[in-house]
Amino acid sequence: MPPSERDPYAPRLPGEPALATANGAPPRSSGGALKGGIGAVLLGILAKGKGLLVMLKALPFAKLLLTGGSMAVTVALYAWRGGLPFAIGLVTMIFIHEMGHGVAMKRAGVEASWPVFIPFFGAMIAMKGRPNHPRVEADIAYGGPLAGTAAALACAAIGLWQHSHFFLMLAYMGFMLNLFNMTPFGFLDGGRIARVLSRKATIIGAVIMGVLCLTSGSPSLLLITAMAGMSAFRRDNSDLELVTAEDRKTWAVRYFGLCGFLGVALFLTSQLIGKHLS
Repeated sequence: MPPSERDPYAPRLPGEPALATANGAPPRSSGGALKGGIGAVLLGILAKGKGLLVMLKALPFAKLLLTGGSMAVTVALYAWRGGLPFAIGLVTMIFIHEMGHGVAMKRAGVEASWPVFIPFFGAMIAMKGRPNHPRVEADIAYGGPLAGTAAALACAAIGLWQHSHFFLMLAYMGFMLNLFNMTPFGFLDGGRIARVLSRKATIIGAVIMGVLCLTSGSPSLLLITAMAGMSAFRRDNSDLELVTAEDRKTWAVRYFGLCGFLGVALFLTSQLIGKHLS
């Protein structure tokens, strides 16, 4: 989404690799393009409807209404596609992911909005202004996948304890969505983190997103990739001069450590799901 005075920090937008759609719903049905179109329309409204948001802020409990209402609509649409229990579980994990960003923003002294859900895209949380250092921005970006990974681990633990295929599937989706968000491209969490590592990280992220677009055929993912690309290549990177060699070492360990953990967790969870079904 194009930057603005109240820049949407990051739409938490999973892709649609093999087993999931752009926000982690079950595999696409014949109505996938229509539902992806609904999400695109809602995203456009949020991008262009600043006046509407300003009016909503004037109403009592407006923030709660916006978050709760968008969450309810998202649950309803996901339930249409994958059932109510799965929809509630998935939206809860997305919410925890967003709260991870919110906590990191609060810790950094950056004012944050309440999360807004965008059906078939995920959710986003806004912040006023920009962090004063790329390291702080990376820390805020890292907070979402870290919290989301913890939520997926909790689902995996419940799945193992209760021998529940449902919770194992939720865990799988959680690991996959957070790993997708670590892609080093544009406004995705990984794009904001990888800026600290290298200016060339965007090229790697663009290749990854291109491969995902070619293999998934998701309209939502194509839109995400286009928006992320505009964000990545229009951004002023002059603040990267503030990044030290020690910053790069620290964030290399944190970034690749979490990516590696998510990759292993994703593989092991898929194996557990396979054994459960056999």
